[in-house]
Amino acid sequence: MTALPINSNVGQTKTLRQAKVDGRLRVLHLITSFDIGGTERQAIELLNRIDESRFDVRVGVLHRRGALLERLSPRFSALSEFPLTSFYNANAVRQLRRLRDQLIHDRIAILHTHDFYAGMLGVTAARLAKVKVIAAQRHLRLSERLIHEWGTRYIQKLAHRVLVNSEAIRDHIMAADSVPESKVVVIRNGVFAEALSSRIRDEYRTLLCRKLSLPLSTKLIGIVARLEPVKGHRYLIEAAAQVIKSEPHAHFVLIGDGTLREEIEQQTAQLGITHHVHLLGDRNDAAKLAAAFDVSVLASLHEGLPNAVMEAMAVAVPVVATAVGGVKEMIKDGETGFLVPPANSELMARRILDALRQREISELIALRGRQYLLNYFSMQRMVESTENLYREMLVKAR
Repeated sequence: MTALPINSNVGQTKTLRQAKVDGRLRVLHLITSFDIGGTERQAIELLNRIDESRFDVRVGVLHRRGALLERLSPRFSALSEFPLTSFYNANAVRQLRRLRDQLIHDRIAILHTHDFYAGMLGVTAARLAKVKVIAAQRHLRLSERLIHEWGTRYIQKLAHRVLVNSEAIRDHIMAADSVPESKVVVIRNGVFAEALSSRIRDEYRTLLCRKLSLPLSTKLIGIVARLEPVKGHRYLIEAAAQVIKSEPHAHFVLIGDGTLREEIEQQTAQLGITHHVHLLGDRNDAAKLAAAFDVSVLASLHEGLPNAVMEAMAVAVPVVATAVGGVKEMIKDGETGFLVPPANSELMARRILDALRQREISELIALRGRQYLLNYFSMQRMVESTENLYREMLVKAR
């Protein structure tokens, strides 16, 4: 995205000047919490990198909690909390008024919401306060519930800009014909692609194998995803049984937690692979653990632009992923990774086995995948594009 020239004309310059406080644009970010998740990780990376000399950034949360809070820069220590427990009680009205009043009192130029619940509260308060609002949407479909579908459309209608992280989400919104094309802005996720030497990767691998009490010769296949139906773990476990039958030294590492943990444990027991499947729960060091995998897997039934795939590609780990949503914008089958249809455990197993057995080809594909990320999904590009969007919103008519 290219920013409009700040001095393109007198009217635009005046608009910007009026929106500034102490020479900086004042932006409030609103998010539900800092629990471990892709949306939260991206928010942390963005907040910590925004240029302090040009933007006075504040942070608000619906719930002040989450393991990722410790990663937030000390400059955001004074978080504003708007504890929303329901949209259907007196407290919801109270929090709406508090947020509206803060937007006005703090002379916020732009409210940037990061998820569904923050978006619902945020777009309403921003409209009442006559403040520009950006609502991020990182999902194709939040759930099967009609209330979530209705709420998503409500957010899209009231937001001045709908910020999505993949062309797939943009196309999904456009297909619904619910908002004008000019309102939807694509800024892809950023990834910090640190170059890891083989020595460092070996160290991560050694640490993970020791943690799991496994020999270093173990073949590690990992997934980083919430244990929820949309992430397709059921099909991954079915594929795991087939892989283990052919490769007895293969072990599957599941990072993440959620409602399906007990169901997954029961499925692995029924398939007789309990000792080959390791559920590690939520982890702050998921990106480092991913560097220890021989193969990283995504089994989702639908997706926006999954951070787990980006993080695996960034450390040059071969990725086998379902061809859904924004995944296809990162992985070209056989070139930057391996694609399989969703809900197809047989093909997933076959691709995992290919990636394990054809090491030279897999490593070459993984290196190409890393380079592709460096070219198109850099953290710097994501931050600069977001900063440009803030400026454009204040020099352009809606």
